[in-house]
Amino acid sequence: MKGFTKAIMRTPHMVTSKVGMSKKSSDPEFDELNRKMTTLESSIEKFVKDTKAFTEGVTGLLTGAENWAQHFESIFSPLASEYDLIGKHPEAADAIRNVGGFQACNSELRSALAPELELIESRITAPAKELQGLMKTIRKNITKRDHKLVDFDRHNNSLNKLREKKEKSLNDEKNLFKLEQDFEQASTDYEFWNTAMKTELPQFFVLCTRFIDPLFHSFFYMQLNIFYITLEKVQAFASGKFDLSGAAADIVTAYEERLGDARDTIDNLNINKRMVSSARLVQTARQNSLQPGSSLGRAPSSASTLNRGPSTASSFKKAPPPPPPSSSHAAAAAAAPPPPYSAGASPTATSAAVGAKRPPPPIPASKPKPKPAVQYVVALYDFAAQADGDLSFSVGDRIEIVKRTPNQEDWWTGRVNGQEGVFPGNYVQDE
Repeated sequence: MKGFTKAIMRTPHMVTSKVGMSKKSSDPEFDELNRKMTTLESSIEKFVKDTKAFTEGVTGLLTGAENWAQHFESIFSPLASEYDLIGKHPEAADAIRNVGGFQACNSELRSALAPELELIESRITAPAKELQGLMKTIRKNITKRDHKLVDFDRHNNSLNKLREKKEKSLNDEKNLFKLEQDFEQASTDYEFWNTAMKTELPQFFVLCTRFIDPLFHSFFYMQLNIFYITLEKVQAFASGKFDLSGAAADIVTAYEERLGDARDTIDNLNINKRMVSSARLVQTARQNSLQPGSSLGRAPSSASTLNRGPSTASSFKKAPPPPPPSSSHAAAAAAAPPPPYSAGASPTATSAAVGAKRPPPPIPASKPKPKPAVQYVVALYDFAAQADGDLSFSVGDRIEIVKRTPNQEDWWTGRVNGQEGVFPGNYVQDE
């Protein structure tokens, strides 16, 4: 609670000093020492991170190699007891014979490197973390020195302001006496912490250098030792089994040559492909059906379930869509004479009716039929025109129906974006 109260009291001076309304003291000598301290803290933190990254990298390398060898052996071991793999694949004889030895080599390498990794943790990482803890304590003392400087400046500014006041009241005299005491105490505290930092920080830097240099050298030699142990184990395993005289590029080239088309063969296996949803399969099948040799009235195959009409393998041509119905046919149908009277009436009655009736009135002018309501459908999938006369659209497009058939597995005629053409009816749904 005491520290919080002091922080509240320091806030006005810190704000006014930042905007230049209050005087702020500075010590160039201490500022330089503080800059060196900040650089040293960053270096130690990076050193600890690099040490940890190296240890985790070696551990991950060993774990990955050991797991790879274990899985590789599990692939060959069940088959080795049932088939003559070396006889069937003589070019892989070295790999088949040495897969078990490679797993043992990785286990031995992990056992050999475990003490080295523990040594890095105990001799390098742990001391560096202890140094970090010590530097955090020093940083707290530097922060405390900065707080004492703020107290010194704010008491000094208040005291000077009150001293410069021309007419002082009795209350001002009392405050002046109190401010002089506060300023004297703040000055003493600041001088103590500032002098201590300027005196002991250079000594700490010297001791810190003496402490860090051996850590860097030890870590370097421990890394070399790990590399040499790894190289020795791997070369001992490969000696007499594999030719390591070539360069790394030669090894890669030889691997690619012996690999052949195995990668493409594996990629083309259906079991190696990710399963897709039923909706995606239906969409893919419909898109594939629009290619030459498929259904929707274009396929030469009679086995397709989407075939819309007879087609032959020798001709791949879609019949043009029938024209939309014209208004002349509707007018002719409306102007046609009425059907004859029913034959059920007797001839006598019929002749009498004909003789007695006056001539029928003229046929009235036909009224134009009302135009049918425009029908629209919504596209469920994208469709790209595959031939002249096809109508292209995208998912969600609103298509005006010009002509449709009762069968949804048929070609319909529609209009969208000012273009008219045919499209598959199973690609859309009614609004």
